[in-house]
Amino acid sequence: MNTKLLFASVAALVIATPAMAQDASSSFKGGARVEARLGVDDVVLSVNGDSDSKVGLAYGGEAGYDFVTKSGFVIGAYAGIEGATTKDCTAVYGNDEACIKAGRNITAGIRAGGIVGKGLLYAKGGYTNGRITATYRSNTTPANNFSDGANADGFHVGAGYEVDISSNTYAKIEYVYTNYSLGNDLGLNIDAQRHQGVVGFGFRF
Repeated sequence: MNTKLLFASVAALVIATPAMAQDASSSFKGGARVEARLGVDDVVLSVNGDSDSKVGLAYGGEAGYDFVTKSGFVIGAYAGIEGATTKDCTAVYGNDEACIKAGRNITAGIRAGGIVGKGLLYAKGGYTNGRITATYRSNTTPANNFSDGANADGFHVGAGYEVDISSNTYAKIEYVYTNYSLGNDLGLNIDAQRHQGVVGFGFRF
């Protein structure tokens, strides 16, 4: 896994976050929210026992609702959908090529946390359903070419920090780990894990 590249890229995205977020109020506002998300996507694939890692770009959106208790504890629910450019190809059986591409990813879960400094420090976790497409291209026997996809259930956990930019807008940084259960759905013994570092910019109603 390209961990150093992942976190270096996230750090670069964080630097680009508007400086006015530093002046945000320390009081967290609950309620409904929507956000756009963009980040680094590091997918670790194990195909028939051989592991490889590929880094791409993740992009999408999330919607949720947060409730703030009198003590300042925050708990909320969310759902999101994203796409990715992440793709891994490898040579097999001579000059043949097998590729696996990360497709759309759907998430739903809960997050909880509290106010730290001028923002919300939180943990999150829940259900994930990801689309993975496998293709096989034979340079010698085109009849063996195929393309197939499968939806894989899994789970995700993560943590992040969110600050207000204005009374109705916010910015966040977040790390998310995802594990998928694939088995032999594509005719191959595939295990998939995903590490993401993202930034989000949202609007709270």
